[in-house]
Amino acid sequence: MMYARFGMLRLRNTTPLSFAEQLASQKLQLLRSVKGFRGITFLGEKVTNEFATISYWESEEDVIAAGKIIASEISGSIPLVYLESPPVVIIYEVYEPSTGLPS
Repeated sequence: MMYARFGMLRLRNTTPLSFAEQLASQKLQLLRSVKGFRGITFLGEKVTNEFATISYWESEEDVIAAGKIIASEISGSIPLVYLESPPVVIIYEVYEPSTGLPS
């Protein structure tokens, strides 16, 4: 079973896009060294200034430990003046259905 961590935040419309890009680079560098990390996708919507990540983890323990690291290393360093609303984090089990197609 694999797990996914979805995180989303909304930045104020006065926050430069470069801030979101720097945050993504910082997060990627950090997560590459964390146990159980499988990959990450970054999403951004410029009209609403919503930015999200979906990261994939080998186990539930890994994703929980990663959340603590992210909270202390990254989330705690985001200046509140840049945030429109608090970040939202949800942890999911990843379900991968078989296609039913012959191989």
